[in-house]
Amino acid sequence: MVSNAHHDLVLLVRLQGIYDAIAESIAERNAPPVEIRELDEANRLRQKELEEFEQQIETHEEDLKEVRKKYAEWEVELEHFQKQKGMVTNEREFTAVISEIDYATKALEETSARRQELEESITRIGEEITSRRETGPEEEATHSEVVASWERRKEKLRKKVHQLAKKVATIEGELQPKNRARFLRLLESKHGIAMSAAVEGSCSVCHFALRPHLQQRVRRCEEIIDCEHCHRILFIESALATHDGEGADG
Repeated sequence: MVSNAHHDLVLLVRLQGIYDAIAESIAERNAPPVEIRELDEANRLRQKELEEFEQQIETHEEDLKEVRKKYAEWEVELEHFQKQKGMVTNEREFTAVISEIDYATKALEETSARRQELEESITRIGEEITSRRETGPEEEATHSEVVASWERRKEKLRKKVHQLAKKVATIEGELQPKNRARFLRLLESKHGIAMSAAVEGSCSVCHFALRPHLQQRVRRCEEIIDCEHCHRILFIESALATHDGEGADG
């Protein structure tokens, strides 16, 4: 005859396996795959670059307004001195006016060069923005496909967790209430690991060496035994299998 303790131990080991599977499925569902994280990061960087390009254009356009304003001022200044040149009465005044004309002409050339530089930069950045926006739909389509695939995977995981939860309810209903309550308390307090296999005389979770007498008690499967160190429920797989065979023969 298989003892009630052995029966519950078999169920508890099975229950731990199901809770492990539930935890793995939930963890997978809550953690997007690397591909999605990489695509999200690429999208974020692309958007950030576009925003930086647009900011550069805005800055250049503001600078261009100032440059055009300065250019117009220097044009007026040059025109003024060119008129003055025809009105000079002596060499000293002529030399002074020529100096001012040269200065204004040089300023116009520098301002014109700066204006051209800004205009070319605005055009270049604008073309870069257009190019990136044209490739955007393709990248977004790829991202959408990957996301859709991940959503399908999440739905499968949700259904899997639901099915596993049904198995949990069935198994917990077959356990003695005190053993079920004991298992659930441990599951909550021990970070989801309530059961521990005794392997080579030690608890496989905390590696605490079990006293020989305690090992024998665990092997007999006649009672629920806790590890003296971590207090998880101990079991020996081979012993559970052996007792299953004995129960079947009986």
